[in-house]
Amino acid sequence: MNLDAYHYLRKERDMRLAQTDWMAVADRTMTPAQIDYRQSLRDMPANNPDVALNDAGELINVTWPTEPTS
Repeated sequence: MNLDAYHYLRKERDMRLAQTDWMAVADRTMTPAQIDYRQSLRDMPANNPDVALNDAGELINVTWPTEPTS
């Protein structure tokens, strides 16, 4: 397990979650695709057991969920 890679994965995941916070405000109903996307982001560390950093310090072996269009 590469703890540095998981640190960067969580950091990127947290940024992507923050960018979708507008989807989950109280006066708005999320679509099923938006709910699934946000859950997939929260599940990132568990669903990417082979995450690593390449020589340039970039995440590799990561499958990011596709952001919904609506």
